Amino acid sequence: MYEILTLKSNIRIPPRPEEQSLEEAIRMKIHEDFIGKIIEGKSLLIGLISVDSREEGIIIPEDPSVYYPSTFKVLGYTPNLHETVRGQVVNISEIGATVNIGPVDGLAFISQTMDDYVDFSKNALVGRKTKETIKVGDTVIASVIAITTKGQMKVGLTMRSPGLGKIDRKKSAKGKAAKENKGGNRNG
Repeated sequence: MYEILTLKSNIRIPPRPEEQSLEEAIRMKIHEDFIGKIIEGKSLLIGLISVDSREEGIIIPEDPSVYYPSTFKVLGYTPNLHETVRGQVVNISEIGATVNIGPVDGLAFISQTMDDYVDFSKNALVGRKTKETIKVGDTVIASVIAITTKGQMKVGLTMRSPGLGKIDRKKSAKGKAAKENKGGNRNG
């Protein structure tokens, strides 16, 4: 889930070239210090929206930088357990499928990619009974089943439940059902 977070921090601005404005220097420093980081053990900060206020700078002896108490808004991504996400498969391996779900990649272990026994074959995951495949570039719908935010954000996914999995599979299943129904009505 995406959310807008309001943060307050003392932004340390080192001496800068005259052609760079203070506002630009503060925006760049916030981006450098906060974007791409995980805060409060749950949200990955993915973009600066605005710098709402900046107070007078504070000078600390023996430090050439000036510290500006600032309030700013950032866009954060916080995955929730059991949240349904849509993504694109970016890697297939013996372990499973790596799915890009926006600002992070999630991993669906091979046993969580479909409701079938799954084999890794020629850069694709193949269901033994159904012969369904998942390969790089496929669009899938998955559910978040695990989240780790220590050091970096890791998201565990499953595609085994009804309504989840490769999107093309659902279209082809609906098409087969429609053809079977039409065929059954002609004979009856």
